[in-house]
Amino acid sequence: MRINKTTIIGIFSCMIIIYIIHRRKSSRIINLKEALSLAIYASQSGGNVILENRNNLIIKNKGLTKEGLEDKVTSADYLSHCIMVKTIKHHFPSLNVISEESDTLCSPSDEMEKFIKHDSSNLDYVKEEWVKADDLTIWIDPLDATHEFTEKLYQYVTTMVCIALNGKPIIGVIHKPFENITSWAWVGKSRSADLDTNKKVYGENVKISISRSHSGKIKEILNEKLTNYELIEAAGAGYKSLQVAYKEVDAYLHITAIKKWDICAGNAILDALGGKMTDREQRNIDYSKNSNVINENGLIATLNNHDKFIGLL
Repeated sequence: MRINKTTIIGIFSCMIIIYIIHRRKSSRIINLKEALSLAIYASQSGGNVILENRNNLIIKNKGLTKEGLEDKVTSADYLSHCIMVKTIKHHFPSLNVISEESDTLCSPSDEMEKFIKHDSSNLDYVKEEWVKADDLTIWIDPLDATHEFTEKLYQYVTTMVCIALNGKPIIGVIHKPFENITSWAWVGKSRSADLDTNKKVYGENVKISISRSHSGKIKEILNEKLTNYELIEAAGAGYKSLQVAYKEVDAYLHITAIKKWDICAGNAILDALGGKMTDREQRNIDYSKNSNVINENGLIATLNNHDKFIGLL
């Protein structure tokens, strides 16, 4: 058989087409173990850029919250957003990613390129699982507790990544950059070592964590319905979710509307620990890509005795 130039070009072209088709198909199937590793890396990368820029901030005001406070955003919020989103999109371009700062235009830079190159974390003990990319939604909060960040109340600051499968949160990562602690959990699979605690820290009085800046009328409502309870005001939904996970409080209650990127990661972590996060009518929160980004009906987050707090709000 004589092989001419046209035949060689035809064979080569077919190989390229087959390769492209294979890449497109493979990009539509996601390894959740790799996605977890990437979520951990992205949250830590976002935290690193927050640390690097904490003393060189440009602060803007988005407007006023319902409580009349300035809704602040900083240059660190934007940088963290760009690094976290670019990191995930670089490795999984077909994934649907929703971030608090999704309107931000991210310009290419060498500073960002060094972050998006990812080597898998040491998760050899975690089993692999493959799902369709179309079934996943990634929720990112690049800097939770921005208001407190500008006040240098750094203990409340977190970066968060949540992976929802068909609207249900299954992987949550909450990173505390100023303490260099990363808490993560994959429902039914595994969790970070800091969440493997059986210590009993609940006291005689019920401890309830609420927002220090978005509390609404929750104090008045709880005073009418509860006695012998201790109220703890804290910032950042990620921080308060971890208070519940660490058994520092019995419940995290929120009565006003809250964005889903604030709560998705905490929801996944509590689910993995056998706890619950619902709205105040005990309905599960939908994190699918076409859902409203605002959870309008408050929330109740607990590890135990969830029913005890239903009806209070």
